[in-house]
Amino acid sequence: MTTGTAPAADNAPTEAEVRAAIERVLASASFRASPQLGAFLRFVVDEVLGGRGANLKGYTIAVEALGRDPRFNPQIDPIVRVEGTRLRRALERHYAADGGDDPVIIALPRGTYAPVFMRRAAAPPTAPAPPGPVPPRLARPAVGAVLRVLVLVALIAAVIAGRVATQPDGAVANGPVTTGSIDPDRAPTSPRPSNGMPILEVEALHVLGAPRQGDIAADSLTETIKDAFARFDTINVASQSPPAEEGAATAAPGPRADYRLSGSVEYSEHGAALRFQLIDAREGTIAWSRRLTAERGDPSAAESRVVGVLTDALLQSYGVIRARDHAKQLASPAGDPRYRCVLDAAESFRSFQAADHERARNCLEHLTAAEPSFAVGFEYLAAIYYREYALGLEGRRDDRATLDLALRAARRALELNPASGRAYQMLFVVLFARGDLAAAFAAGEKAMALNRYDTTAMAEYGGRLILTGETARGMAMLQRAGESGELRPGWQHFYMFLGYYLGGDMKEAASQADQITADGYPLGLVARAVTAHAVGNSKVAHEFVARLLALAPRWRHDARGELARSIRCPASVERLVQDLAAAGLTGAS
Repeated sequence: MTTGTAPAADNAPTEAEVRAAIERVLASASFRASPQLGAFLRFVVDEVLGGRGANLKGYTIAVEALGRDPRFNPQIDPIVRVEGTRLRRALERHYAADGGDDPVIIALPRGTYAPVFMRRAAAPPTAPAPPGPVPPRLARPAVGAVLRVLVLVALIAAVIAGRVATQPDGAVANGPVTTGSIDPDRAPTSPRPSNGMPILEVEALHVLGAPRQGDIAADSLTETIKDAFARFDTINVASQSPPAEEGAATAAPGPRADYRLSGSVEYSEHGAALRFQLIDAREGTIAWSRRLTAERGDPSAAESRVVGVLTDALLQSYGVIRARDHAKQLASPAGDPRYRCVLDAAESFRSFQAADHERARNCLEHLTAAEPSFAVGFEYLAAIYYREYALGLEGRRDDRATLDLALRAARRALELNPASGRAYQMLFVVLFARGDLAAAFAAGEKAMALNRYDTTAMAEYGGRLILTGETARGMAMLQRAGESGELRPGWQHFYMFLGYYLGGDMKEAASQADQITADGYPLGLVARAVTAHAVGNSKVAHEFVARLLALAPRWRHDARGELARSIRCPASVERLVQDLAAAGLTGAS
């Protein structure tokens, strides 16, 4: 191959022709729907054109093209091999369809990440067919076979012609184009990890004083924090690299962290005093701080308590990071489209508004179709479909079809990330909704085992125990899930209401119901109507019943069926039906 636009003597494509060819490929429908494949292809083409094809390795592609952390280990993470196979097949499909008339072909031979380039006319002529009839299946050579011949020819041509020295021609957007609240023209402001979630750097704890027997250990606590944080799917945990030895080559910097957790441990005769700060690295501000103490005695128990406080405050769905990033998105939509889509979905879970739900569902459906390896997206899509069923949204699919979609999304999330506690949690709630209770609770137990710091999983499990009539066990788990004192979402308050209501404590039931403020949540309106009637406030009870019927008119004729969507204990359903009737829901009983 030669530089410039003049034809090469050996008929190999020029650099200009190759660059025109890649633009045609990237403009095709299949590649527009998968920006990650496009980034992979553009990177390896630029490397070959720049004379660096012999140095193309899985590590380089992962870090430079796919946004992986510099500590990426290709022996553990197969992302490059998987994406390389997808790219090879996508190219074959392109040249068999939209690119059937492309004058220059780009192919990725098996066993290498270095593409080869050839003119379509470079294929050797086929030998004359032997006399006699030819079976129909041999009348035309398969596209794959032709491409393999072209690849062989191009490999020979490449060895003869050499490579062209050029510079890479610019950045590629790090996320698929989406719909809804996502601006398709806004690319991420910096390279992101392969799942699009924000990066949190955990710094080594600063030590003041000397520990004594039974004190919490700073090094051990730092590692426990990293391990616990890494179990949450919506954050990528980075840590400070150890100082390089003198004279050693400096590793290329990884993506810039969004947040940093710094802290100190000060030892005294009474134990240890701990201070933590969450730094918003992009704004240079302190987003959160907390002081804790760890008494001398059982270091392991002290570690668990400290880490539990940190994960509850920072990483739960209603934690500091999620709330802060959602506020940023409202102020100025930017960043990775995948994370923005997750934030939209999380907001729909809070608001219970049909418009928010619709926008989040459209965004997640689009992203998971465009990027089939987006595990977090499938987790949230399963939640979206489940809520569509549980809330009985008007005008949507029938119940069975919706739950089938939810199950497929949850299972896909697990296929992509078998160690995800949140994916097992979604499988749990979907199986529960389908009535497969034994399998559901087994999945719930797996979710808690994989991430014992995720209090949401514990609350989901405890709440569903209450929904099946195991009130005492369920309430005990909900109490443990709320020990940190962090904010509970509305659905947890409904579980607490139901537990106290079934136990006969209407004062506490009313207190929990009063904390469910979303008018788009039917079960929350049920709780508020029932408790208002129980304390003698019939006027307020009728107001909540009116809101319920305005939101979902079907409750007037089938309150029992609507309650049974979530509650698997017939006695609990019947009690609520009778109390709803007393609160003013005519026809409920």
